[in-house]
Amino acid sequence: MDARALLLAPPLATARKLYPGMAMCTVLALAGSFLAEHYGTPALMLVLLLGFGFASQGEDARLQPGIAFCSRRVLRIGVALLGARIGVDQIEAVGSLPLLVVLITVPLVIGAALLLGRLLRLPMLHALVAGCSVAICGVSAAIAVAAVIPAGKLEERRLLTVVVGVTALGTLAMLVYPALVTALGFSEAQRGIILGASIHDVAQAAGAGYMVSDNAGDLATLTKLLRVLLLAPLVMLLGFVLRRGEAGRTDFPWFLLGFLALFGLNSLGLLHDGLREVLISASYGCLLVTMAALGMRTSLKQLITQGWQPLVLLAVLSGGLLLAAMGLVTFFTP
Repeated sequence: MDARALLLAPPLATARKLYPGMAMCTVLALAGSFLAEHYGTPALMLVLLLGFGFASQGEDARLQPGIAFCSRRVLRIGVALLGARIGVDQIEAVGSLPLLVVLITVPLVIGAALLLGRLLRLPMLHALVAGCSVAICGVSAAIAVAAVIPAGKLEERRLLTVVVGVTALGTLAMLVYPALVTALGFSEAQRGIILGASIHDVAQAAGAGYMVSDNAGDLATLTKLLRVLLLAPLVMLLGFVLRRGEAGRTDFPWFLLGFLALFGLNSLGLLHDGLREVLISASYGCLLVTMAALGMRTSLKQLITQGWQPLVLLAVLSGGLLLAAMGLVTFFTP
């Protein structure tokens, strides 16, 4: 039963399906928070590592619906609520740099994917899906682009390769990139923009940013959401090109509307301080639960069995995106 069918089921049946996995993710989130308070380590990282440790339990069929729900739906709720902590004053502080970096790196990565995929003798559509997943928003972009490819032209195993690979590499980036950009001497604002511009998944980018600082996390989230905004026009364009005008069905990222609504209210000073704090705390809690789910869903074994060419493609694109983001931020910062 997929996530949509599960949500359309009677409420009690849905709750019974979701409870085991959601309870597991919640326990890991609470455990990671407890350890973070006592050892001074970022809670998001500890929760992610705990998720890795329970990855084998994540394969239990009883847990999978709840874990999938946490990694997708809870994530989107958390991202929507992040709008309560970001205001127009933060955007004015960094200017147009995040948008400039996104508009340059996204087409650059997709073009590089098509070229490198040809050199690695991978199917063009495989390279396209991989490039979009790295350039925009990881698994969501891979699935959205695959949805507008005519049936039978992209093997399911190739989509699985991209999904597993981009998830694993994004998780690795979340652990490594914050320390790397800090060691290279980038400012707090620069670190946030680089992390948001180079890490694949929304939760991973936000988590990496908040490992650095609250301000870096806000900027990483904002930059990442600018990339996500490009998904809808890209899918429409690919649907037209690949299907000759025949529309492909994709889910609208509704959580962006929630993020923008709270962002607008916060910028106008219309959010009561007490309510704002509650929303920020709820958002952070959602991200912790999502980190646990992402850790439990990361399968290095599946990645290794897919062969070296797809992994090389994703790894080179990911590394190139990071270098491009760092170069652009350095070049355009006064």
